[in-house]
This record gives sequence, C-alpha cells and structure tokens, in this order.
Amino acid sequence: MFADTFVRRLLFNFAFIFVFLSIYITLFYPVYTSNEIMINFAVNPFNICERYPDTWEKLKLLYIPISSISTLIITNLIYSSLFTKKKQKQKTKSKSISSNNLSLFISKDNSGSPIILPEASLYQNILITGTIGSGKTSSAMYPFTRQLVKYKYSDENLKLGMLILDVKGNYYSQVKKYVDYYRRQQDLIIIELRWKYQIQSFR
Repeated sequence: MFADTFVRRLLFNFAFIFVFLSIYITLFYPVYTSNEIMINFAVNPFNICERYPDTWEKLKLLYIPISSISTLIITNLIYSSLFTKKKQKQKTKSKSISSNNLSLFISKDNSGSPIILPEASLYQNILITGTIGSGKTSSAMYPFTRQLVKYKYSDENLKLGMLILDVKGNYYSQVKKYVDYYRRQQDLIIIELRWKYQIQSFR
C-alpha cells in the first residue's frame, strides 16, 4: 500500500515537473541566453549583462534550483489536493458506514467528518437537552434508537436487547416501525401499566 502510494506520487511528480520545466524553458530560455537585458533603473537604464556580468551569471545559475524546488513544491501541493484529501474522506466515510463495531453516529462536524461514539462511550450517560419542540426526539432519540435496533438485527447472538421507557406514550409507536422494518417483531415485548406484558407481532 505504501509502496503503491509512493510510486504513484513519484510518477505524478516526474510528469508535472517535466511539464512545468518545459513551460519554464519555453518562456525564459530567450531571457536566459540573452546578452542584453535592460534594467530601467530610475532615469539611467543599463544593460545588466554588460555592466554586471558576474551578477547576471549568478542569477542565471540561481534560477535553476529555484525553478526546480518551486516546481516540486507545486506538484506536491497539487497531488495532495487531488488525492490525499479525497482518500482521507473516502476512508472516513467507509469507516463510518461499513464498520461492524458497535457505535453510534451522532452528526457531522463543520468539516463534514462524522462524529461517532464508540462502544465504550455507550456504556456511559448521554444527555440530550433542548427546549420543548426543538427536535430532541425526532433528531436524536429516533435516529439513535434506529441504529441500535438495526445493529446486527439478523444475528440471533449479536443483535442488541434494549429497555425503552416511554413516559409520554407515543415513543413506542416509532419503535414499532423500526422493529417491523428490520423484521424483529418477535423480539418486541410491551410491558403495560396493567402489570401484564405481551409479545406483540406487527406483521
């Protein structure tokens, strides 16, 4: 994996360096080989090639490493912007979607990366606050419950068991929908206020 990435970056750099250097040579070769470069210094223009031949030779020699280093920096920036960020996003996305470990997707941060609670965090407390009608149930409780009902729902040994206390009396209807959608009707036990319980099937 590392070798493939290194080779791909190396080939990318060589290709772009060749392109950029070709452009540099095409644009600056006439200047580089010229013997008359007029410098408009105030009211006394002068030919730098004749007046300061040593300085001009040093500038030409300095141009070679500067152009090479700047080209290498530019190609690496282009490579990173095209491939590295895209790969990181795909890796993060695939990890959040295809992971088999028990976790809870909460939301996304400002950069678009998922915020996920790992299994260890689910054994602690979660506090959801908000005013009446702010969407605590619809935007938090319902999605969280669905994820937990969905987790390994087809595996008799690994699917989750949950105790849900419905104080208002309307939360259970949404749970029924999730149970029915993931075909877990036989797992649902409703305990009523009449001190009786019954196994409900919602087919």
